[in-house]
This record gives sequence, structure tokens and C-alpha cells, in this order.
Amino acid sequence: MANQLVLYTNRAQDQFRWCWLDADGQPLLDSAASGDLDTLGAMLGEGHHSVWLLLPGNQVVTRELEYAEAEKKHLRRLLPFQLEESVIGDIEQFHFALGPVREGRAIAAYVEQSWLRQLFDHLGEYHIEVQRTWPLPLMLPLPPETDLSEQYPYWTLQMQGDQLLVRYAPNLGFSLDREQARLSLQMLLTAQNRVDNLPRLNLRAETDAELVTLKALLPDELQDRIDEQAVVPFWQLDFAETGRVDLCQGEFSQRLPIERWWRSWQGVVVAAAACLVLYVGVTVYQVNQLEAENIEIRRDIEQVYRSVAGPGNLVDAERQLRQQLTELQPASASGQVTPFLGDLFPALAESGGVTLSAVSYAARSGELSLNVRADTFNAIESLRGDIQTRGLQAELLSASAQGDSHTARLKVTGGRP
Repeated sequence: MANQLVLYTNRAQDQFRWCWLDADGQPLLDSAASGDLDTLGAMLGEGHHSVWLLLPGNQVVTRELEYAEAEKKHLRRLLPFQLEESVIGDIEQFHFALGPVREGRAIAAYVEQSWLRQLFDHLGEYHIEVQRTWPLPLMLPLPPETDLSEQYPYWTLQMQGDQLLVRYAPNLGFSLDREQARLSLQMLLTAQNRVDNLPRLNLRAETDAELVTLKALLPDELQDRIDEQAVVPFWQLDFAETGRVDLCQGEFSQRLPIERWWRSWQGVVVAAAACLVLYVGVTVYQVNQLEAENIEIRRDIEQVYRSVAGPGNLVDAERQLRQQLTELQPASASGQVTPFLGDLFPALAESGGVTLSAVSYAARSGELSLNVRADTFNAIESLRGDIQTRGLQAELLSASAQGDSHTARLKVTGGRP
């Protein structure tokens, strides 16, 4: 069952080769194919696709650097400056990636940033997302007994058309034109001081003719260092090995697929936005309508209030009316003024010679104050006694006499509820 698609492009980015891997990371050779991006897109069909990307070795440079322990935390940011003297061109034009770091040595790889960005953008047009990116030479298999010492005892060389792929360490390799192969291998031996410690060679090619060509390109001192040689398919690479330098770092690292999510949910978001706008519009309309109704109701309340209370300051009609009503109601059960007067006035009517000059009623206390006048004080006392016989309490508050006229003020309480 195909689980992962691996993609390789040439330097011009106009031809691609691809192959599917099974669940164990082994290439399914029957699925291998080649063509341009249109052909690849037609093969993949609609939807989103994730790939592992292999880059040509003549486009990516791998280097081993030394670092101080104090620089380890900032090594990723220091990489461009450590390579500045050896990089041809402005370091701002390159994308740098950090590989394995161990015992004061670090692996770095760099590639032209605009070239890699163009490749990622072209793949993105076909909804292809790159998860991992490696230089092709680092995918060549190393013998399983390789000793990971300072100098690796094995080199793997593979002929690919007019290109020679060289992997001379787990994270170091390159590719170059066939015409430069012999001289480059001799320079590599000299740079590594391996004249007396020659590496063992593993030669690979896609055809017998290419294998013969590869052997002819070897320097004389390496002719008898061949341990293995084989004709293998292009995709017979080592995908199971871990720890290679991956160029999907920094701005090329895998991010949340926001654009893909947007394409998938765009219709739903637009519909939800339309519903939200409609809801807000209806709500605003209803609020305006309720405000107009509220103004009309307040106007009616004011008219009713004015008809009852007359002119004056209006703040809260209901509260003010309730307050006025409370002031008119008695505080005690005996303070209902109408039945109170019904008990009192018959006594006044039956009293001879007593005249009522003033009356006032206190609603809160339920008290009735009477100002009376009579020819004799006994008439006033007789009235007070008559009031009390009717179940009321009459108290003489004050009395005075002026000639033959006597006046008094009575407080009457205890009216019927």
C-alpha cells in the first residue's frame, strides 16, 4: 500500500520524477514515473497532497563546521556568518539549514533562497505541500557497518546520466558534471588527507554502461578500492535512515495549512458571515423599532401623569405617582378618613352650641385635629365625651377663653378601618 510520495526535480525545475513508498519506507518501483508538473498534477488529482522532496546535489551545498560550546544555543542564527567567507555571493540570497550537532561539530546545508521559493510556489499551485526536503546525494545508501568516526571509511558513488552523485559522509555529499568527476574526487582525497587512508567505494548506476563510465572516472588510486558495484533503479535509495539535514526549516518549515483550510471552509465561512450580517441587521431594525415604541409609551405615560399630578418636574412617573399615593394613604389601620368622619360628624351635629372652625387630617398617623368654639367650656367637654362614647379617642390639646367665647383644639384618633 502506497503511503508516501517522494518527488525529485532537476535544476531547471522543468522535469520531475516521483515514486511512492510503502509503510516500511521501501520504494514501490512499479509506481515510479516522470514528467512535468501538469503530468504530476493529473496523476495526483484533486485535493491536498504531501510529498518528500529531493533536490539535485549541484544545487545544495553541505558543510561541516566547528563551533564553541557557548555558541551552541545560537548556532542556527550564526550559521550564515560562519559560512560568509566561503559562500559565493551575498548570504542574504541563501537559505541555511542546520543538521546534526555533535561534539563541537555541526552539519550545515544551504541553497539559493529564490530557487527554493520558486519550487515551493510551483508545487503549491498544484496543492502539493512539502513536508521534508533532502539533497539527493544524502539519500545514497551507506554500508550498514559504516563506522561513524571522524573519517568515514566508505564512499557511495552513483552515476545518473551526466551527473555523478557522491556521498562521502552521512550528512555530506554533492553532485557534479561527469567532466569534473575525476579532478573533484582527487581534490576531495587531498582535502581530507586520505592519501594513506583511502575510502572503500560502493559504486551504483542505472545501467551497465553507466557503471562502466563511473569506474573509468575514478582516480587511479581508487581503482582497487571498490567493495561493491551494482546496477540499481534510480529510486533504490535509503529512505529509512534518520538524522539527515532537512532543508524544511525557517521560512520553509511546515506550517499550519491555513490556505488549505480556507479553501475547504470558504463556503461555510461565507454562509456564516451572511447569516451573521442578516442577524445583526434584523437585530438593529428590531432595536430601532422598540426604541420608537418606547418613546411612544413614555409620551403616553407623561400625558397620564400630567392629567393626574399636573405640571411639575417629571423623572419617573410611576415612582412619583406611587410616592404621592403613599402620602395620601394612612399609616395605621384606623386612618381611613371617610368612615372616621362618619363617626365624628354626628357627634358634632348633635352637640348644641359648639361650632367647628377648622379640621385637619394626618394620613400617616390617622389623627384628626378639630378647632372648635362654644359659649361655655362645658359644651366642649360634652362634645369630647360624646365623641368617646362613639368609640373614638378624643384628647383636649389646648383651650382658651376670651370673654364669653371659649375655643379649644381636640385630637381625635381611633377611626374605623
